[in-house]
Amino acid sequence: MEPFYTDPISQFKPLVAAVARATTTPEDTVYTLAFSQSSGSHKSPMLLSKSLGGADVAKSIASLAVARKSPGGGMADTDFKEAVTKAITGPFNAESGILWIFTNNKNSPNNDSQTADRNRDFYRLLHLEPSITKTLVFPLKMPVQGKLFKATGLMVYALAYGQPAAAALDRIMAEGRLSKVLTHEPARLKPVDQDAARLVPEGVKNSANVRVSLGTDQRTLILDVGADGLVPSVTLQASIENLLYPYVISKAEVEAALLVGDRRSAVKVTPSVIQDLRPGAKQSVEVSFTLPMAQVPSPWSAQALAAMGKQVQLPLVIQMGLAGQQLAPSEAFTVQLRELFPGDPISEIFTPPESVRASQTRVPLLLRIQYPLTPVFAILGGILLLIVGIIAMLVVLRTDKRYEVMVDGVKRNYVLRPFTTISIKDSDGNPVGEIKRGFGRPQVLSVIVGRSLSIISR
Repeated sequence: MEPFYTDPISQFKPLVAAVARATTTPEDTVYTLAFSQSSGSHKSPMLLSKSLGGADVAKSIASLAVARKSPGGGMADTDFKEAVTKAITGPFNAESGILWIFTNNKNSPNNDSQTADRNRDFYRLLHLEPSITKTLVFPLKMPVQGKLFKATGLMVYALAYGQPAAAALDRIMAEGRLSKVLTHEPARLKPVDQDAARLVPEGVKNSANVRVSLGTDQRTLILDVGADGLVPSVTLQASIENLLYPYVISKAEVEAALLVGDRRSAVKVTPSVIQDLRPGAKQSVEVSFTLPMAQVPSPWSAQALAAMGKQVQLPLVIQMGLAGQQLAPSEAFTVQLRELFPGDPISEIFTPPESVRASQTRVPLLLRIQYPLTPVFAILGGILLLIVGIIAMLVVLRTDKRYEVMVDGVKRNYVLRPFTTISIKDSDGNPVGEIKRGFGRPQVLSVIVGRSLSIISR
């Protein structure tokens, strides 16, 4: 690291301070440490400062110089694994956090012969330690000339310790502030068994009524269809895109399933094998699956009617796996490393372990069904007719009507409401019989023996 400290034009320290500002908030606790290798009275890592936010980092590293084994002694060796483990068990107190490591990946000439072995231990730690959940690497061009050595490049590692740190690192990358400092795409060192690829939709092959698009998150597949044009099975024309920069997917078999809650159904991907897929490159495929029609609401269901002619959304998931995954750093990336770190076998760090031979990707699928207003209008019309009928019935029930009745040969007039029954008596108050009115003309219910009672037709 000598030339990065002694070259007057070196941008090493400004870079460290800029990364700290771009990746922290005023509420974050930031530890600044210098590391080499513990030896005798020389301890590594050495805590330079602890503060909230990254504003104090520049001040804490202003006087930082090359570490030495003892005052006036030779330059200190390097032990990455020691630096990582002691930072986690020390300042981190074994809690989740992100380690940003700035190094030229070299050791001083003629120093400890075990440095190469310790570097390999560090590589194995990055790949195989489960508590290190995500690792990104930024190879940077930074030519510097010191009094003793010169260098061409610098490596910046971002190590997420614990799952919360992995989520925080994803958030930092998504915010975009860091990309203004580290302008090149980071190489993903870990994980290489998750999110290796994504599906990019291009169209629907078997139905003109179904439209497919990619959500704003650039991951979610969105299927738009009218309720009357829904087909049980869908065949998408799509592409599989390699997201594993800087790796070429030399070969892998694509497996997929549609998840609806706890239920799985088969998804057919054709062709089922991808080969020589470079980082960022795409391979055309067809993806066929059966929609869960039992889960799709009927146009007459409460859910569809409540939508009032708008969309009803059904979230699904396609789980896509790459089995027998064979990865290798791309030639362009390997050439870049050779230019930045000539003579160093640094490409070893980008050789995935044999244990990582498969990856899983969850592809959100959103089925958006547009329901027509016809059922809503039909139900509203039926309700309206029912209300009108009830009102009309009430009006009718409250309407009196006069009828002529012959009682023992004498014509009399009686007023009746619908669904009423009245007793008919003679002039002396003696009962003659009963008449009843429904909706129409009254009817004689009963007549006393020896008496006569009839309704005059009108």
